[in-house]
Amino acid sequence: MNASGLVVRGSGQTIPLEHVHVDARVVDVCARVTVRQSYRNREGVPLEVVYVFPLDEGAAVCGFEATVDGVRYVGRSVERDEAFAQYDDALEAGHGAFLLDEERADVFTASLGNVKPGSAVELSITYVTELAAEGPAARFTLPTTVSPRYAPGPDQTGVSPTPAEALNPPTALDVPYAFTFEMDVAMGGTIRRIQSATHPIEVDQDGARASVRLAQRSAPMDRDLVILIAADGLDAPHVTVERGAKGSAALVSFVPRFEAAAQPAEVVFLIDRSGSMGGESIEEVRNALQLCLRSLTAGSRFNIVSFGTAHAALFDESRPYDEASMQEAAALVRDMDADMGGTELLPALEWVLGRKAVAGMPRQVLLLTDGEVTNTDEVINLARRHAADARCFTFGIGAGASQHLVKGIARASGGAAEFISPGERIEAKVLRQFARLFAPALLDPRVDWGQPGVVAAADRVPPIFSGERASIYALLDEPRKGSVRLTGTLAGRPVAFDLPIDPAAAVEGDTIATLAARARIRELEEAGEYLESRGSLQRRARAKAKSASAIAALAVKYQLASRETSFVAVEHRETPLEGRAELRRVPVALTHGWGGVMRESHVSCLAARASAMPSYAYLDAGLALDALDSCALRVEPARAPRPLDALVALQRADGSWGLDAAFAAAVSLAPSSAAIDELLRGAVGDPETARRALATAVAIAWLERHAGAERVEWEMLAAKAAQWLSTSRTEPAAGAGWNGWLDVARRLVR
Repeated sequence: MNASGLVVRGSGQTIPLEHVHVDARVVDVCARVTVRQSYRNREGVPLEVVYVFPLDEGAAVCGFEATVDGVRYVGRSVERDEAFAQYDDALEAGHGAFLLDEERADVFTASLGNVKPGSAVELSITYVTELAAEGPAARFTLPTTVSPRYAPGPDQTGVSPTPAEALNPPTALDVPYAFTFEMDVAMGGTIRRIQSATHPIEVDQDGARASVRLAQRSAPMDRDLVILIAADGLDAPHVTVERGAKGSAALVSFVPRFEAAAQPAEVVFLIDRSGSMGGESIEEVRNALQLCLRSLTAGSRFNIVSFGTAHAALFDESRPYDEASMQEAAALVRDMDADMGGTELLPALEWVLGRKAVAGMPRQVLLLTDGEVTNTDEVINLARRHAADARCFTFGIGAGASQHLVKGIARASGGAAEFISPGERIEAKVLRQFARLFAPALLDPRVDWGQPGVVAAADRVPPIFSGERASIYALLDEPRKGSVRLTGTLAGRPVAFDLPIDPAAAVEGDTIATLAARARIRELEEAGEYLESRGSLQRRARAKAKSASAIAALAVKYQLASRETSFVAVEHRETPLEGRAELRRVPVALTHGWGGVMRESHVSCLAARASAMPSYAYLDAGLALDALDSCALRVEPARAPRPLDALVALQRADGSWGLDAAFAAAVSLAPSSAAIDELLRGAVGDPETARRALATAVAIAWLERHAGAERVEWEMLAAKAAQWLSTSRTEPAAGAGWNGWLDVARRLVR
């Protein structure tokens, strides 16, 4: 690579990070990932290099190495203060040192101290993670950039680095380094498809095995890489036993299927309308909300709360769902834009959760956000405190949504999370969430391992939804043959499921044990004792110290990164460096589509040093980036609406459609043609209801004929429409009851 491409304009300084390579190995629903960051000091002075980067929110970081000019140094996980002391002492003595520190579960900082002029360093970071379930597929996510995070006032003050500083690295519209990616896949059943909506990929497949790589030589680090893997057997319940150097462990992978009647609920839509949601993100939100409004069930109540720097509710209190309230909400959604300033999520969620609940109805909060805030702990803790009376179902929108915030809120409240990356349609994910909203879940799940000496990874198993995969981990003394029983309550009745456990079929390795230890650490990190900010200072300090001690002990035992431990490696030199190294902060690429801003493909524009760039305290309304004046910017154009979206937006609250000009345009019919008049002539029932019945049947027929590929998006709408037809008390002149309208419509729609 030409060194001139690595120079920060006007400073003479280089960007030491040259390339990132990622190797992943997926077995069933677990992945082992190694991230290799290649650095080189091209300057004539020693450097201290700091790079803030993302990792998978569920990652158990279990390995850290530094290779300096071909010599390998293995890092160890120790308590955080000790790691920083070792790093600082080594730098002071002129030796090399390397530190990996967890800022949040999905944001890490790598520090390379005393890198000699001309020296090459490769940092190798290894983690294991569980692939998320997405419908029938498994979802692998590789985050690549840290989006600018809005910092509320308290996060901008205090001892440096403040949360605002730690979570907001320097940002550039483009960076001179890129990433390459390779993945091996071994599934328990035949692989049906491997695809990515975020990056072009190449796949070589043979039955249950496959290899995956980027289609281009390398890719810019401005968006998450998302790969979906569909294979036979992913939903088969089973218990996996593992033996390894870290001891024995077990994983229960369980996909219960049960039927229960949908229940009315109070649904509060909490919508992020901050500036960072501009462009494609807010467009996706508008489409999702129109679909949501038409998918609400009879008897429910709802409200829409928008937030940015301030928050505003559509209604003073949740309204009954009917045609008038739906139309008022639809009008708000049509005009909705990302024009409300900063991302003050915490006070908006406090307002929603603090309102008086509707008697006799569960409260369900549907949050749509890019999750780009620094006060993640406070927001997650708020959701946890209100879990008894409100569940939060979250959507992470955009190319770099904060996994930790979006998943953490859902996890703390007993809800579920979905992510929508560029190129992915939101509708199928919305309907999955709505199925969870209105159908009872398996509550208070408990596991009886039937084994002695079991240490469960979690004290509390979250609610389990029908068809959803639940993964439950435990550490074992000596596994024995027997069965594992999962119990819970469904619609107020006790239920139980049994799965066999066979130590003879145990696999070798430490992946499950590592994930079990990480799950236990995460529960401790997200517990009230660790996050709670209320109560006396002394009480909070004692409770947090106890939790911190437990986290550190577990992380050191299993050699994991955590909020209380860091990895450190020291390069002892025979000839130590003299003098102080100069600081270089590696800029990260601005997230693709952030705030509606897009990069022109030819632009190569680097951000200057963090000391000259106050973006850590950015307001969404304006991004502070050096060198913007020399970069080509454009605002992302809005996409043309789909005919399906236009038709969905016309459905009424009761499930019917009206036979008017807008409807006719959506389905390409003339509303008052001779053919329509003939079909309505002699119809049984009220004439106006008959017109609506014909329109509703035509809508169903149009969906079946022209939107078959998007069936999962409109099945709930069509079911609601068919329910209205069945109670309309009309039929065409040819008879056949209300089903006759469907026969007529299917002949009419071409």
